[in-house]
Amino acid sequence: MLPYILNTVRSNANAFCNISKCCECFLVHLLTVFSIITVKDITHGSDVLVKKLTDLGCSVYEDNTGEQIGGNAGNIYAVLEGSLEGSILFSSHMDRVANGFGIKPKCCGSRIVSDGTTILAADDISGIAAILDGLRRIKASGSPHPRIEVLFTVCEEVLVTGSRYLDYSRFQSKIAFVLDSPGRIGRIINGAPYKAQLIFEVKGQPSHAGNAPEKGINAVVTSAKVLSRIRDGRLSPSSTANWASFEAKGPSNVVNAYAIVSGEVRSATSEELYAYVEEFRKVCADVAQETGAEIIPQVNFNYEGFLIEESRPSICLMKKVFEKMQIPVIIERGGGGMDANRLNTNGIEAIGLATGYAQNHSSSEYIEKDDLIRSGEMVENIILTREY
Repeated sequence: MLPYILNTVRSNANAFCNISKCCECFLVHLLTVFSIITVKDITHGSDVLVKKLTDLGCSVYEDNTGEQIGGNAGNIYAVLEGSLEGSILFSSHMDRVANGFGIKPKCCGSRIVSDGTTILAADDISGIAAILDGLRRIKASGSPHPRIEVLFTVCEEVLVTGSRYLDYSRFQSKIAFVLDSPGRIGRIINGAPYKAQLIFEVKGQPSHAGNAPEKGINAVVTSAKVLSRIRDGRLSPSSTANWASFEAKGPSNVVNAYAIVSGEVRSATSEELYAYVEEFRKVCADVAQETGAEIIPQVNFNYEGFLIEESRPSICLMKKVFEKMQIPVIIERGGGGMDANRLNTNGIEAIGLATGYAQNHSSSEYIEKDDLIRSGEMVENIILTREY
């Protein structure tokens, strides 16, 4: 199947080397490796990447984040030293969402898709393939270049957790490009939201449901009262909330005494996020006072948001790159978090770049072949455009 896919891709491309180095890397060297391991058990996949980076002349270091998160692989840092001043950072993540085991890719017109039973995992293997192809192009051309830093993270799909444990003192770069965004090549993500997890526990009072229900405090009903009073869905043009999990167990002849509910809030502004958190806490307190139940709200702030103005160096550089490549530019905010959130929080100006995939996190995920091919070219042009 894979040789057939490669031949199909090659037949639709102008440059054989682009296909053999980027699409082949995506389909054969990465996709097939990462699709036979579990989400946290990615040691084999990370070992493959360490070897590829080493073969390209990079010095490579893997941290101990795996121990911190209950996995068996850490974040990978790599450096390709250069003869020019400056430093530039590229990043993608190694993990994927669930339903990514046993991926069987195939060609469908202009796209690469899965067989419909799994995700494709172009989010974010396509970003890894593009970065590796960009490095290969630079090495093959012999062009002088600055220091190139590469970061492949773990556990990005779970609350952007892996990059939380990075040693940011290792980076010399002041700007970074995170290849981890849906959309056609040319799409730039210049902002992403703040995010917090919200949980509330309800401790009621058990009682016999038939003999003395009035002596009980029903945790299920109390939880419903909280949910009925707090806003959900689209809160404003820049904020959303989603209540996603409700757990309560017990026999029908006992007034339920315990429930736990969880959700999230995201916002492009910290002010709106904090305002919703206070609203959440107030609703919990009011309902607790009315019902006599004990309601315990918990707020876990996951990561800070960011917004990079179009006049900033990272976006100015990308405009020049896409002009050279004759690719239309789209600049917009994203609705999800990414490693760029934590990079910006830690003083590195970072934006997201699309590599041509869409409908990620679903079995309908696909990637445009031409975009995948040109993503490696994009990385090469970023390195050769002196704006950092």
